[in-house]
Amino acid sequence: MTPQIEIQGVTKSFGSFQALKGVSFDIDRAEFFSLLGASGCGKTTLLRILAGIEHPTTGRVLIDGQDMNGIPPERRPTNMVFQSYAIFPHLNVEENVGYGLKNLRLSRAETAARIAEALAMVKLEGLARRNAHALSGGQRQRVALARALVMRPKVLLLDEPLSALDKKLREEMQLELRAMQRKLGITFVFVTHDQEEAMTLSDRIAIVSGGRTLQIDTPRRLYEQPVNREVAEFIGTMNLIPAQVIDAATVDAGPLGRLAAPFAESAPRAPGASVHLALRPERLTLGAEGLGGTVTEAVYLGDRITYLVVVPGLEKPLRVVDTNRSGDMHAIGAPVGLAWAPDAGLVLGD
Repeated sequence: MTPQIEIQGVTKSFGSFQALKGVSFDIDRAEFFSLLGASGCGKTTLLRILAGIEHPTTGRVLIDGQDMNGIPPERRPTNMVFQSYAIFPHLNVEENVGYGLKNLRLSRAETAARIAEALAMVKLEGLARRNAHALSGGQRQRVALARALVMRPKVLLLDEPLSALDKKLREEMQLELRAMQRKLGITFVFVTHDQEEAMTLSDRIAIVSGGRTLQIDTPRRLYEQPVNREVAEFIGTMNLIPAQVIDAATVDAGPLGRLAAPFAESAPRAPGASVHLALRPERLTLGAEGLGGTVTEAVYLGDRITYLVVVPGLEKPLRVVDTNRSGDMHAIGAPVGLAWAPDAGLVLGD
């Protein structure tokens, strides 16, 4: 299948600062694709280049095979939802949503139909005449979405549009946004620094750091098969135990002993090489048997309990997540045994 968006060797410099450093990847048609990274990593710059607000220093962007270089934002098959929503306070909901249609020279009936359709998409049918200042945060976010969708773009660009919402509303809007994207079949390119949000929404995620993409993959593969230590630490929580390579399938992880574990593609395999054994907290279990340790912290979170367990010989305590099936908690200071399945670990390089 031909990708809808092709990003080819894109760089972007602001004076001596290079925000993007040769970024190349494709986005499929009707895909929910997220750019995930810390502040300043280059993800928003890349989104603005897709929108035509910024222009690449070198490289190019193609949408449906057409080179976008030199094409202004209003002539691109894209629309953008900004973090601030940018709702016009002096206009009501209907006027805000229909603002971009003025340049299309549609009939009054067609304009009204397009606005009604967009409001229905975001479940604001009854609020067309409400003033913008009377809207809640969640309603403002929906108006911003409707204003973008009313233009019927091929690609919708979203720059952290949920960041201003409280946690409960944000989680509700995540599910609604995903359902809306599936229903419409529009390609969504979504920028966020929130890993849980990216995992909830996305078909694929690009991890962006220092102006480069570290890994582009499905949420599950990013979580279970990170390519290096930086990705492993950014997605979820990871225990990283210093280790040395014994052979191409085995490492010496100090207090944890000699273990067979799969190697990430980037991990060195030469005997004696320094690596890390990566273990997710939920892959560890606490009981009477196994590697000896002492509980130093226990945090009850309702559906799970997070423990910190100090193991003699390890510089940092291990984080362990119990799904709270039994309801019992290990007390702080209690001796415990740590166990894990043979396939629980992954060997990572730096």
